[in-house]
Amino acid sequence: MDARVCGAIVIVAAMTAPGTPAAQPKDAPKAADDKQQADPPDEVEPDQPEGEPKASPKGAPPAAATIVLAAPRFQWELFGYLRLQYVAVQNDPNIAFVGRGDGFALQNARIGVIGRLDRRAAFVVSFDGAVDEREQINVPDGKLRVGLRDAFADVALGSRLEQEPGVSDVPFNLAVRGGFFQTWAEPESLVPDTAREFIDRPIESRGIRATEGFQTQGLTPGRSLGVALRLDPAVSQAGLGAGFELAVQNGADEFASNNDNDKPAVSLAGLLRFAHAGYLVLAGRYNPRSVGDLPFRQDEDDLQGSAGVRFVAGPVSVAGAAVFVRTSFPTTGGPVQNSFGTHSQLMVRFGPDTMPFAVGYRFGILDPSSLIVTDRVMEHTAGLVLGVPRYRMRLQLQLTHSIEQGARELSNSRAQVAAEVSL
Repeated sequence: MDARVCGAIVIVAAMTAPGTPAAQPKDAPKAADDKQQADPPDEVEPDQPEGEPKASPKGAPPAAATIVLAAPRFQWELFGYLRLQYVAVQNDPNIAFVGRGDGFALQNARIGVIGRLDRRAAFVVSFDGAVDEREQINVPDGKLRVGLRDAFADVALGSRLEQEPGVSDVPFNLAVRGGFFQTWAEPESLVPDTAREFIDRPIESRGIRATEGFQTQGLTPGRSLGVALRLDPAVSQAGLGAGFELAVQNGADEFASNNDNDKPAVSLAGLLRFAHAGYLVLAGRYNPRSVGDLPFRQDEDDLQGSAGVRFVAGPVSVAGAAVFVRTSFPTTGGPVQNSFGTHSQLMVRFGPDTMPFAVGYRFGILDPSSLIVTDRVMEHTAGLVLGVPRYRMRLQLQLTHSIEQGARELSNSRAQVAAEVSL
């Protein structure tokens, strides 16, 4: 849905004799100048049609044109998408919460608006009604709630892109961003949800959800309040563009209304964009966190490095990412914890553009803590995606075999079917 309003320009030119007030638009307020009332014009012009300027006396210089500009307005459009899936997880005979609760799950119920002002400013605000809320970890029952997903504005500092931007595109290169957003320290942020080949995000970003194993948080940062200086590159004719992002954010919980302490999180990322939505991103992030409630509040410092790549050659696409996090505990003086996760995937596309489909394989591994020797998880995932552009829909199938480490073997492989429609 588009609402495009152009600013009106009214130019009123008046050529008057010295001492004669310039002609004004019909709706302009009348001058309250006593001198103008006391000094009549040198000569009286004959009546003219209403709205026409009077001619200047012979030899008098023309007055400057008066320009009245209406305030420019944003062009804006709505966007959104729905993602519904059916999940069946293998029941483990020894762990009560693993595999319980098979059925339909709402992955996304996203709705938002994007606005642009002459390609010099832009904003995005969106909400999702499929946020999974659970009172504690490893419980099979959750609740849906509505959560803020994006709320930021961009102001251009440099050159503008020439192509018409899409819903998720930034309409200029160099910009300052402020608000609630996700940085490139999460490589998967460069892949829109409606373009993701597999139903789930990779394991290092997603973690392990409740009922699919021992619930574990992902390693990459979520959205946070802050500001960023971004150079989002356009791809040149040579098929390459380079950019960067420097961000300062709160670094607190994704749904926190303020920071968790007096120290911000800082991230720096470099980005190369290739043709066909390919990219290479390298990022580092430092986040001094505080956890727990007073008087037992503790400080934990995260130092994170991440990398992501995606390359497309004809019908074949390859992608992967890796995340490493080093956590120190200055309050307790405990040993340093190292965490890592990675994935790699291959997709092959077939079929016509009217109904394309692709099949692929992804391998992922997550080791949440070097302080626990039996918490590593590996996943082998086969996926299929069928596009139906005529109805703005995608259908997906995903089969995942999970392998737990050492002494905590589980029976928790799963099958998922998802349907997505873009609004």
